[in-house]
Amino acid sequence: MKRNVWVAATLVAVLGLVGCEKSRLTLDNYEQLQAGMTRAQVEAILGEPSECSGAVMIDNCLWGDEVRFIQAQFVGGKAMAYQYQGLK
Repeated sequence: MKRNVWVAATLVAVLGLVGCEKSRLTLDNYEQLQAGMTRAQVEAILGEPSECSGAVMIDNCLWGDEVRFIQAQFVGGKAMAYQYQGLK
């Protein structure tokens, strides 16, 4: 019984810490993005993307989900276009 209480308390603490992480999906961060940035420079602002897909020399990366996101298109390793939805 004591073990179950300890496991539950640990789980609540971990989930609380995850919930405290400040989202990088903000209009302020979007406005820092510029054409010509490398993916590493964009990730320094937004963090790791949720997903990326692409073909030869072209990558499309998404931060967030289908409701609230920032999307970037990279050509030859450099950002060419950005778009967003649902940011405040």
